[in-house]
Amino acid sequence: MNLFIFNLVFNNLIIDFLLKRDLEVTSNALTNLQNDFISISFPVAFQINSLLISFILSILIAIIIKFFVLDQFNLDDPINIIKSFLKLFFVYTGSLFSVLYLLRIYNLSRGLVIVSIVGFTLLSFLFVLLLHFGLKKTIGNSLIGKSIPVFILLLLISVFFFQRNTDEDTYSVEAVPTTSSTIFSGVVNEDCKEWKGSDNFSNCVSGVEIEILDSFPNMVTNVIVYEDIIYLLENSGKIFNHTNNEVFLDLSSKVGVFEDFAESGLFSLAFHPTNEYLVVSYSDLENNLIVESYNLNSSFEPDVTNPVNLIKLPSSQCCHYSGNLIWSTFFDDFLLSVGDMQNKNGLLHSEPLDTTSPKGKILFLNKKISNPDLLSLENTQTPRNDILAYGLRNPWKTFVYKNYLFVPDVGKANEEELNVVDLNDFKATSKPYLFGWPHYEGSLYYELVFNQILYHDGESSVNIRNYVQENTILPNVYYSHQAPENFRAAIIGGGLIEDVESEYFEYYFFADYLSNELFSYEFMTDKLTMYPLNNVGGYITSVAINPYSSDSILITTTSGNLLQINLP
Repeated sequence: MNLFIFNLVFNNLIIDFLLKRDLEVTSNALTNLQNDFISISFPVAFQINSLLISFILSILIAIIIKFFVLDQFNLDDPINIIKSFLKLFFVYTGSLFSVLYLLRIYNLSRGLVIVSIVGFTLLSFLFVLLLHFGLKKTIGNSLIGKSIPVFILLLLISVFFFQRNTDEDTYSVEAVPTTSSTIFSGVVNEDCKEWKGSDNFSNCVSGVEIEILDSFPNMVTNVIVYEDIIYLLENSGKIFNHTNNEVFLDLSSKVGVFEDFAESGLFSLAFHPTNEYLVVSYSDLENNLIVESYNLNSSFEPDVTNPVNLIKLPSSQCCHYSGNLIWSTFFDDFLLSVGDMQNKNGLLHSEPLDTTSPKGKILFLNKKISNPDLLSLENTQTPRNDILAYGLRNPWKTFVYKNYLFVPDVGKANEEELNVVDLNDFKATSKPYLFGWPHYEGSLYYELVFNQILYHDGESSVNIRNYVQENTILPNVYYSHQAPENFRAAIIGGGLIEDVESEYFEYYFFADYLSNELFSYEFMTDKLTMYPLNNVGGYITSVAINPYSSDSILITTTSGNLLQINLP
């Protein structure tokens, strides 16, 4: 029992810390596990969180240590002591990796995993040594010897409960019977959760109505509205015309959807206003971010025989492609969002700030009208002239309205952010907008003393820290992951209601991936409103304005649903 409680205290601390390092990793891992239980119709509902993982890991390790280390421990034999130490190292390493692999929890911080292995080996050896003294007959039969295990057990139990009571809530999902995953349809009367973020939060309004419009076998990653036609992008590579219920374009033979890379697949679609061609973005079979164009015939059908490859960006990681495409009438060009294309738990890196790199940017697809300062490794390089914005982590679903650009950027471990900028500023200066990642995450500034990217002003090359602080545009809206009552993470960009007759005129709507909450931002008056949703049968992947019904929003989900949200 002492061995088990010791392991539970240690593992709960480590696993909880590892999972909190990046909520996207946690979300994907625990959601995969949730889907496994749902797929086998598991009859009992329970929470899948760090405590469950720690519990399973601790039982396994405690049993192995009891029989193969503690029972064979001999303090009088130096060789036995060395063997016991090595056994503890390999027992924990093997058990930890086995449990994480079986639970399909990948992409955790390697540095922290190594530290936990070394730390466990040292602490568990001291603990085994302590238990060994308590089990020796010369001591164990005495009153002190008999009290040692009891004292240790009570101490460990106290530490465990103190740890659980003082720890902030970590992210968890619920493994539920299949019947519980039914999408809620009707008027939502959910209580509003407390807001923790920017002070422009105005109020929370309940009473939205959810309608189920359609369902697909695979995740729907995006909903695009063009000329009052709704296009749905299935993650596997198919684009559906929802108006006539037909497949508009099938790219499934070219799109790479990798089981371990939850963000891979088909990303976005945008049309040229002449209706002569369209552009699409996706991850290919080799994990490259691809942007292609397809000509449209007189019947508005894409010609799949002769696509033109416009961009091919290699990626060695699982995540942050973004790949969002929109048409900007302000610039008369397509805008492409590119994420930093880095592992979610990797070290903070500087490529989003490097003005010679396409990563972590919003790029013009055709025009070369930007004049950024040179932020790079060497002063011999030339900055790109197609950058509209940079210093981004994973901007998903940018939106242009008149002369305003809306840029939602998914945060790492602490905050989500929404930026709104006036495009006339760029038109006047040709200087791209800087949003600060990785020095800034939302409203938070990180003291990154070392950064391999330098600012070259023609005469000298200096650390970019001061440059980033002086030029970063802080977000209009930001919110914390660690909300008091629930967990929020991964902002999902949307659209703006342009109907002048609507009471929601010029309200920009967006959502949160994890919490299933809808938000509106009145950017002209700087007011934010929350609209709680009920069970949407998955997590929200995209948001758009419904062209067929006034005051209603379209959302898509990871479970393949298209839902209509009627505003109160």
